[in-house]
Amino acid sequence: MRAAQTLLNAAKKGSKAGPGVPVEMYPLFAAVAVAVGSGCFFTYRHFAHDKQLRLWKNPNLSKLDEVLNDSEKK
Repeated sequence: MRAAQTLLNAAKKGSKAGPGVPVEMYPLFAAVAVAVGSGCFFTYRHFAHDKQLRLWKNPNLSKLDEVLNDSEKK
């Protein structure tokens, strides 16, 4: 019984102030980091390289001329 108390006291003295992060949480943190990183990467890739997505004024993708021409023909 005395050896266990000595080990517990030694563990308490060497610990940091405040609650620490359990070692079992590290794989969870890694998985969440990979998920967030890949989500950011694929979202950026979609916004940056999608030709059909209109984020800025792009006259090549505008169908306004077609609509105006159709209304003039009628």
